[in-house]
Parts: sequence; structure tokens; C-alpha cells
Amino acid sequence: MKKLKLYVWENVLTDYTDGIIFALAATVEEARSKVLEKDSLRPVADAIMAEPDVYDAPIGFALWGGG
Repeated sequence: MKKLKLYVWENVLTDYTDGIIFALAATVEEARSKVLEKDSLRPVADAIMAEPDVYDAPIGFALWGGG
């Protein structure tokens, strides 16, 4: 089994505030494919073409929403 990584696209899907896209996958290509399986709308497809942050070790973080 391939080692999975967490792929994170921050500051995306902006309306009033920024959104986040993430996927747990073995490669960035697989991550993009998994995201598109769930949401194939153009804003998502455009956003995941950028290079994501990639995490392969334990990590925790929080992103505040708008309000």
C-alpha cells in the first residue's frame, strides 16, 4: 500500500471568505481526482490546479471561517 499524504489547498473557493480543499491520497494527481469525484464544479477544478501544501507527518491546524 502506498503511503498517503494530506493535500491541502488554502485560500480557495472564495465568496465572502476563503475556503479550503483537502484530500488524502498517494499522489497529487490522485488527490485532484478524488476531489473532482465529490465536486466537479468549475471553481473546484480551477482551484486544485494550483500546487497544494503536502503533509506526510502528523500535523494539526485550524482555519477560521468568516462571520
